[in-house]
Amino acid sequence: MYLIAEVYVSPSNNAVIPPFTSKVGKTMLGGVKDGISVSPLKKGGKYLVKYSNLPTLMEVEEGEIYSFEVGGKSEDVVEALINLQERKAFNTTWKVENVKMREVKVERKDLVEVELLTPALLVDPFKKDRKKRFTNAFFVTFAVNYMDHFHVSREEYVRVALSLEEKVREEPSTMKYVKVTYAGKEVLGMMGKFRYSILEKDEEIYAVLENALAKGIGSSRKNGFGRISLK
Repeated sequence: MYLIAEVYVSPSNNAVIPPFTSKVGKTMLGGVKDGISVSPLKKGGKYLVKYSNLPTLMEVEEGEIYSFEVGGKSEDVVEALINLQERKAFNTTWKVENVKMREVKVERKDLVEVELLTPALLVDPFKKDRKKRFTNAFFVTFAVNYMDHFHVSREEYVRVALSLEEKVREEPSTMKYVKVTYAGKEVLGMMGKFRYSILEKDEEIYAVLENALAKGIGSSRKNGFGRISLK
């Protein structure tokens, strides 16, 4: 079972934060172990990410409530929250105000819409390469999720990747490319809304979607890239 824990926090004073803010949550958790992802900060239901060619900074306000998400298998999320505590990050102390947990469950429908909420860095499923793929093909978009959920290697995934295309069909979708500064480096990622028809209601497909909803898609998920919503 996958869980998402939404952690509500507030800064003790006004502070300037980077344009990609997942370090706040990672700091409050005392670091991030394998098995979970941590989102950027959220405010009013939107992730605080600035898309720009320049390292534009943002400001948080004293006493305002922000949140971040911790997603993964239930046991991994619970273990991560054990270390959650008030900590200092970006010249302010972040206090824990509340934690809400929700189970990740994807409805078994024939059509799904995947909205990318933070830039996705899609890996090449066929070979290890620093260069990313820019496509909405299901077997590329969810390659990391399949390998993660079923504990298979890239070599093993290659043998089943194309068979996924027999079960899922890409529908007209929208996509664009955005740049964000992360850890002092400019990163190019994908955004948009990807639509898929589920041709075979295979439980493997829905398990992969639940992994994606909890932990994100693509690489650098633990840093908050590839956060999605499903409709």
